[in-house]
Amino acid sequence: MARDARIPEEARPTTEKVQSIFSTIAPEYDRFNKLSSLGIDRSWRRRTVKAARITRSSHVLDLAAGTGDLTMAIARLGQPKSILSTDFVPEMLEVGKAKAADYDGPTEIGFSVVDAQDLPFADESYDVVTVGFGVRNLPDRAANFREVHRVLKPGGRYVVLEFSRPPFAPFRALYHFYIRTVIPALGGKLTGDRPAFEYLNKSIEAFPGQVALAGELHKAGFGEVTWRNLTFGIVAVHVAVK
Repeated sequence: MARDARIPEEARPTTEKVQSIFSTIAPEYDRFNKLSSLGIDRSWRRRTVKAARITRSSHVLDLAAGTGDLTMAIARLGQPKSILSTDFVPEMLEVGKAKAADYDGPTEIGFSVVDAQDLPFADESYDVVTVGFGVRNLPDRAANFREVHRVLKPGGRYVVLEFSRPPFAPFRALYHFYIRTVIPALGGKLTGDRPAFEYLNKSIEAFPGQVALAGELHKAGFGEVTWRNLTFGIVAVHVAVK
């Protein structure tokens, strides 16, 4: 992906930066998510699973899966035949593995350390690919979009849950105040690593809005791209169909 001069250096993701941040905050990441979103993150994941249109025969790939919350929501609510939970931060995946140990449903759940920008899977391997709050932290989004398009079967769906841009300007201003002040303070208190959460809020502000992200997905070859705003546009679920 071409370097975007509009993105400030402190908000620009690199592999080393992202791995360092998430390996450090992994033990408290779930608690931070629950507190910072006031518990709304669970409903966001439910809507993501619904948008994926998973069937009992689906093979699902969950990218940048982190601590496995979306993976487990897919297993419990969508009940696909299989789901592979992947991330390039092993410490995050270890938390997800502990959650999966308590799962007794029909879905086969696997885990693998994988770079979402360079997928080690054959063409047309998956019916559905998902990513929850991970695209924002990829140094090369375009590479990820191309790779997902490659590994999806024809008609397959790439479902992207990500922080977005509230369309109503007064609410957007209030939201940005919250992520600039409350998020670093809360994250720093829980993990002792305030700079990590200062980076995360800067990455949210620098991330493209709904229309721009849809354009990037179209450019990667997806024929149909739609999105739905959740919680006044704090997050959006994009669905790209191959």
